Amino acid sequence: MSTLWEVIGWTCTVLLVGAYAMVATRKLDARSPLYHVLNLVGAIGLAAFSIYKTAWPQVALNAFWGGVALIGIVIAVVAARKLRSGLPAGEPGIDERGVREG
Repeated sequence: MSTLWEVIGWTCTVLLVGAYAMVATRKLDARSPLYHVLNLVGAIGLAAFSIYKTAWPQVALNAFWGGVALIGIVIAVVAARKLRSGLPAGEPGIDERGVREG
């Protein structure tokens, strides 16, 4: 059983780090549902692994990370539905200084 948990832990680590690397190298948009799904699955797996290891700070971190990913998925789904219905998605832009507009 220990080997299975190690595989889960490492697989989910690769998901989280891989998702971040793809965003950092502009292979994936940080607003894309795929990015948030990778983060959510990775966070759930790492939270489970951390519970198995009784690493409570990591459980809290991954629960928070998964919550942020879930919010990102909801925002992406709502924006996609608005776009399909012809309404503006409501995504404020970022100006040249990196400050959110709107």
